[in-house]
Amino acid sequence: MRYQVTKDEKFLAKNPHHIFNLNILITHLAISKVALELGGGNPFYFLMVPGISLLVIAYLYFHGQKVQTRGSWFVSAHWMLAWRRGRNLIISYAVAVVVLVLATILGNVFGGGLMMNDFSDSGSSTSIIQKIGMFFAGVVVFFTVLYNFLQTGISVYDAGKGIIDKKIERFLPRDANANVEIGEGDEPVKRDDEEQQADSEKSS
Repeated sequence: MRYQVTKDEKFLAKNPHHIFNLNILITHLAISKVALELGGGNPFYFLMVPGISLLVIAYLYFHGQKVQTRGSWFVSAHWMLAWRRGRNLIISYAVAVVVLVLATILGNVFGGGLMMNDFSDSGSSTSIIQKIGMFFAGVVVFFTVLYNFLQTGISVYDAGKGIIDKKIERFLPRDANANVEIGEGDEPVKRDDEEQQADSEKSS
């Protein structure tokens, strides 16, 4: 749904999505590489990734609450959307941690001689069960991150056009002061742009 918004509101509505995607780029690319280097194959060093990411997601939530008290409904709705995507990441982190813990326990109990080289300088090795657990934990987080990263890129575009999915009203109901609905999708955008151009030509 497209809403009647100001230029400032469009700009402010993009901010939570930029923060979300920066969090993904910094933590899941840069920090994960650092964790790999420091850990030498130890999977628990990767807990740095969700740890730092959770701080950013917490900011999205708490700042979003502040925006609701002083900002427009449209801007608040985009902060809520960014927080909902952060919530998806939290769920994927929790699933990954559970998988890692279970794989570690099973590896220590039943691993026996099923060990795999960590390819580290110390020549250490890890239970193959634990390695499999790391793989599945990584897959869960990877696909969650990828999906939400792509969706957030679309939301940045939508924010600039005054658009947000109407389903967000389930989590942030509209009130009497909420931005006015002016149409569905891009079609009204094109029509409004043409009208604005015609008005500017008339005034000139």
